[in-house]
Amino acid sequence: MHLQQQGCQVSMIPLDGPELAKQLQQLPVSPPDLLHAFHAFHAGPVARRTATALNIPYLITLTGSDLFDPSLRDHPDTRQAIADAAAITCFDSLVAKLAAGSFPGSAQKIVVIPQGVEPFPESLPLPKPENSFIILLPAALRPVKGIDFAIHQLAPLATKLPGLQLWIVGGALDSRYEASIRTEAANCPWVKLLGETPYQSMGQQYVTADLVLNSSEFEGGMANVLLEAMIMAKPVLARDIPGNRSLILHGKTGWLFEDGDTLRQLILALAQQPDQREQVGRAAQRFVTEHYSPPQEALTLIKLYTKLTST
Repeated sequence: MHLQQQGCQVSMIPLDGPELAKQLQQLPVSPPDLLHAFHAFHAGPVARRTATALNIPYLITLTGSDLFDPSLRDHPDTRQAIADAAAITCFDSLVAKLAAGSFPGSAQKIVVIPQGVEPFPESLPLPKPENSFIILLPAALRPVKGIDFAIHQLAPLATKLPGLQLWIVGGALDSRYEASIRTEAANCPWVKLLGETPYQSMGQQYVTADLVLNSSEFEGGMANVLLEAMIMAKPVLARDIPGNRSLILHGKTGWLFEDGDTLRQLILALAQQPDQREQVGRAAQRFVTEHYSPPQEALTLIKLYTKLTST
């Protein structure tokens, strides 16, 4: 939206959409000036082949799995797509440094462009039990999101915090992992699997939650769910990994945990400190508003697009 407001004509081509082949076939009729692939492994090879056929440049935005999943990072198609891309974008400098080390020869074309985020429309909270303490875990059901870790580590708190509830919001991307999580949840009445929620309805989830959790094993920069929670002034608790460190200043804009013991200690303390949760949530909102502006993201992208298409 913000790219379009700045005068860009943008067409989205979902790689998992039924019209992919047809959309790609139609591109030569009215060729774009460049292609922007989101995800080196899944989108990079298609962008590379298409850009070569159209004789236009392409760039790639790296994700966490591009860097931290060896089967994707080291795949020949990924490495070739990275090698031939006109530019590589990352969401923060920590990930950019990792990318430069993972893909030799890429350092000179890596550009850091922080994600922008906007608050959801004002929403009323969802109904919740009296005296409950709701931890929201927005994550697709796949191993890298560490949902099984969260359930196992929070289980000992179920008796210490009688009102504890873990709400897991997200669709299934791994059927075997989904089955495992469903089995775990069936044995834990305090765990609720809410399934995939339309983006426009996520505001209600954030408003209702007392705390937002990120238990991912890795992130390719700024986790969308953390940005969304922070812009909504919700306190966030996240695993201490590079992508999360770029957003969270421990005790100031959220909290970081290294292991299950620390996670449980923080939850027990924060459950008794609503004023502290609100204070840090407001600080997080100010921080994200100042540093992660969608219009600024769009302007930085346009500057890069202009450079790539004028050389």
